[in-house]
Amino acid sequence: MRISKAYWLWGLFPSKEKIFLNEIKAKVQSRLKSPSFETHITLSGPYLDIDNFFLNKLKNFADNNSAIMLNLFGYEFKQEIFKSFYISIENSRGLKELRRNIYELNNFDLAKNYSPHISLSYGNHKLKEKKELLSNLPELNKPIRMSKIALVEVDEDINLWKILESFDLN
Repeated sequence: MRISKAYWLWGLFPSKEKIFLNEIKAKVQSRLKSPSFETHITLSGPYLDIDNFFLNKLKNFADNNSAIMLNLFGYEFKQEIFKSFYISIENSRGLKELRRNIYELNNFDLAKNYSPHISLSYGNHKLKEKKELLSNLPELNKPIRMSKIALVEVDEDINLWKILESFDLN
């Protein structure tokens, strides 16, 4: 069963990468209408509860961990609301290590099948529309930098994805 109200940790991008990704997301969403959300990669969650102790651990974590590079595989889509259209990311050793370190802060289901991606659109969209969109998008031929982690409050029932705190990685 999917948990629709919880807290999650996201990875965020510096300005240059964010501009590039947001331009792609705008093209996708001009064809595939979607709720509004910050461009991100989900790192961990769900957490049903958070407290100041966890926030302090998260800040300390960011101070002691470096930004990482993410290898982009390409555009993909599924017939799932929250994986409707996205950029697939390599589950690299660096990303796995970062997630294991986050797990040490506050346990989450680390064993769950993790499919790293950057969502470009949420919703129920026709397969034909998604396939037609592929030819209008730029190539993804270089890695991007993930430079921040953010604690996010999520309530999918009302399309809420609110960043509560974000921390620059060292």
